[in-house]
Amino acid sequence: MNVRGGYALITIVRIGLLAVGGLTLPLALGFLLFPARAAARLGLEALGPLGLSTLRGDFLGIFAILGGTAIYAAIRNRSDVLIVPIIMLTVIIAGRLVSAVLDGSGTAALPLIAVEILMLAVVLLGYRTLPSAQALKASPAIVRNTAP
Repeated sequence: MNVRGGYALITIVRIGLLAVGGLTLPLALGFLLFPARAAARLGLEALGPLGLSTLRGDFLGIFAILGGTAIYAAIRNRSDVLIVPIIMLTVIIAGRLVSAVLDGSGTAALPLIAVEILMLAVVLLGYRTLPSAQALKASPAIVRNTAP
């Protein structure tokens, strides 16, 4: 059996994915329950009920999907679902870089970009090291991390 990275690395990656979820799911909950306060931490402000609705819906969706897929991948030991947060984080980082050039947000956005790049690195590592759905079907022992 060929498990990419070995079981120690897989365990470390799964812990990293749980950390990504542990970072983003509370943000999702914050945008759901306290959208104005959560938005203010990111330099945003809602302009009325439509703005609050947008903050709740859009940011809840972004952070819940990022965190939920990372945690799901870690718990289920599956790499295939990580394509979603890979795409999302890549687009988010690209948007921030464009904003740095066009709006001059460069130094203010650096801490956020650094966190997002770190999360992307963890998710990419998970995608490369966790077993795929096909590997899990071929050898259910991988799910339990008991294969030789």
